[in-house]
Amino acid sequence: MIQLKNVVKTFPAAGKNKEITALKEISLEIEKGDIFGIVGYSGAGKSTLLRLLNGLETPTSGTVLVDGKEISRLSERELRFARQKIGMIFQHFHLLWSRTVAENVAFPLEIAGVPKKQIKEKVRRLLELVGLSERADAYPAQLSGGQKQRVGIARALANDPDVLLCDEATSALDPETTASILRLLKEIHQKLGLTLVLITHEMSVVRAICNKMAVMENGRIIETGTVAEIFQNPKHPLTKKFVQDAEPGQDGVWVPWSGLSKLDELARQYNVHFQLVGGEVKGSSDKDAVQVQIGGNDEAVEKVRKVLGGELECGSR
Repeated sequence: MIQLKNVVKTFPAAGKNKEITALKEISLEIEKGDIFGIVGYSGAGKSTLLRLLNGLETPTSGTVLVDGKEISRLSERELRFARQKIGMIFQHFHLLWSRTVAENVAFPLEIAGVPKKQIKEKVRRLLELVGLSERADAYPAQLSGGQKQRVGIARALANDPDVLLCDEATSALDPETTASILRLLKEIHQKLGLTLVLITHEMSVVRAICNKMAVMENGRIIETGTVAEIFQNPKHPLTKKFVQDAEPGQDGVWVPWSGLSKLDELARQYNVHFQLVGGEVKGSSDKDAVQVQIGGNDEAVEKVRKVLGGELECGSR
């Protein structure tokens, strides 16, 4: 589905004949249907790599193939059509603030020349998919962060993409909202059969939703494999640090995906907060779960633990 072969990307730097190498000999293969996570600290080259996949950047050397097409060799018209099959969601949403929710989702369809009647029906279905049917006429300023990201997801799906690129899509969200957005992305993946590529600095996000991953450092991929393999046997020192930082403490509580909506209610009722620290995606909604840590005063935390253990059958593993 996606192949990068010996990709190098350089940018000009201040000073005569100087340049910065953002990507160094990147080779990577992402198969159709993967939820692929790319992890690294700021400056590792993650965003540059992602921008190569939809032609926002071109490689200095090497090859980028998406669905068999070499992105950098497409004409402007061909690239425009190719991008319609590559959706993208952003850390800071990138919504049009003067447009309603429905109008934001409709925007890429208008650009593509879709008839108005079809746009209206498509927008209705997309807002239903992301759980925002009742907010169609609201403006972005009236939405929570999670709702804004849901609008961004609906907009990214407007042209029926085969690939969905997620650029730090949960980094601006609180842990409870992060968990709900990850659940939504997983549901969309299952319903639509998309290939998802996520870049993040949060190992817990990768652990919660991805089946495969790569770790980047200083413009290079230093380790790649299935999420299970890397968490069980990380080889590179940086990967080991990521895994260690992502390991939850003994007081973590496992919550089934189906019970995530309960967390917001409990947070308000008992004045506690939840931190997402990990997850398991086994491919069936009744087995998938995320691990959270509960913050607050000891009495409230203990009450919440009892509620989670009783009503949702949550607990340690």
